[in-house]
Amino acid sequence: MAALQQRGHKWRAKVRVPASIRGAGEPEHVYRTLTATDRRSATIEADLWEVLLKAEWAERSGRAAAPKAALRSLYEQLRAEAASGVYQLHGGGDLMPELAGIDHELNKLEDATDGRDLSPLEEARVAALQDAAAQLQRKPITVRPELEPTFAETAADYLAAWKVKPGLRKSNTEQQKKATFALFAGFFGERPMRDVRRQDAASFADQMRCLDPMWARSSSARNLPWLELLRRFGGRDAGLSDATMNRHMTTLQEAWRWAEERGRCEGINPFAGHRRRLKPGVNVHGYLPWESDDLAKLFDPPPARQDVTEIMLVGLFTGLRLDEIASLTYGQIKNAEGVSFIQVADAKTPAGRRQVPIHNKLLWLSRREGPAHARVWPGFNPEGPGKKAGADAGREFSRFKSGRGFTDRRQTFHSFRKNVTQIFERAGIPENEAAQILGHERGFTYSRYSPHGITLARKAEIVALIAYPGVDLPEPQCTK
Repeated sequence: MAALQQRGHKWRAKVRVPASIRGAGEPEHVYRTLTATDRRSATIEADLWEVLLKAEWAERSGRAAAPKAALRSLYEQLRAEAASGVYQLHGGGDLMPELAGIDHELNKLEDATDGRDLSPLEEARVAALQDAAAQLQRKPITVRPELEPTFAETAADYLAAWKVKPGLRKSNTEQQKKATFALFAGFFGERPMRDVRRQDAASFADQMRCLDPMWARSSSARNLPWLELLRRFGGRDAGLSDATMNRHMTTLQEAWRWAEERGRCEGINPFAGHRRRLKPGVNVHGYLPWESDDLAKLFDPPPARQDVTEIMLVGLFTGLRLDEIASLTYGQIKNAEGVSFIQVADAKTPAGRRQVPIHNKLLWLSRREGPAHARVWPGFNPEGPGKKAGADAGREFSRFKSGRGFTDRRQTFHSFRKNVTQIFERAGIPENEAAQILGHERGFTYSRYSPHGITLARKAEIVALIAYPGVDLPEPQCTK
């Protein structure tokens, strides 16, 4: 932002000149005496001057037309300020002062160009003034594609607005949206959202559907140009699942609706109509619990990494989610009423914040000691917007289970949670009681009329039912 200096009744603006623009011996700053006589008007005038300077510098440094972003910034700011009455000029005949001032500025620009072709910067200034005049007169404003944001820029603006929604928690959802937008931007190029047609959306969906489901596991793949991504990972017979495709296309639909409300596109949403209905057993296949033979294969021999072995055991005997385990700190391991338990606090829902008793097979965990803030398994790197360790732990487990020959996408770390749920159900544990250990909602009646739930001792009785007969499981050491 330009710095303002007041000298008597006049204002002066100061802007730093980038080192890449300055020639040898040229000053570090440029100055301009402003016509405004009050701080608000001076700030507006100084900001407009700075935008124009930056656009000119960009044009000079690239030896080409000013970047579209710079032209658009100039256009949007100049149009907004012109429409707010910055150039008011009284005595303009029948014209209102704001329009008279805009007309005067347009005449000045015409005189300055003296009939020659306008530069992109001058065209942006003329467009801004003309559109400000139309806005003041409540006339339709012509769409100017040369100044419209690209799809990627509109998507970024949408994401910025989405992130400040009340009550929104940090999660992988933001990363997923960013990935969707980056993919479509790679496919669609530098064109604005307005130019997206139904055939564009359909073509994108067709090509996406044939991507290798594991393509994003490669960090380098995420930055590949669209055509290179298709060359390396496209054309698969078993591509992305319907659930994944639904998520991508729903995200794009939402961005279109947001952009339409802000005049950046119009008409039928081109991303609509690509969602497929999910049917269990047909195109939705839930996670499977590990069978006894599978568990024996997973633990004979145990993983080379001790921390991977230990989080697998915790999953088997608690039903905790992967990130709840990988992010576990020593301060969350507590004891009350004679019961050792894990206090799950950082959960997405109130039901997820719970106490889970520590099974006798996990006594080694309850006896470990460390600083309350320290993670029990620091070898898993925190990742993502919420700085969770679960993503890294998940990759390590995926590598391990694939090495043991398990390639079914329904058999994952989450399957340990399925094992615990299955044991509770077969033991006849009431659903509302199991929910308090697994972190599920209990339903209206129990949550409303029994807000504190079952006792910790009762939870310990339920957890003690977890057993895997016939499976030889490792026993980690009690201390570090």
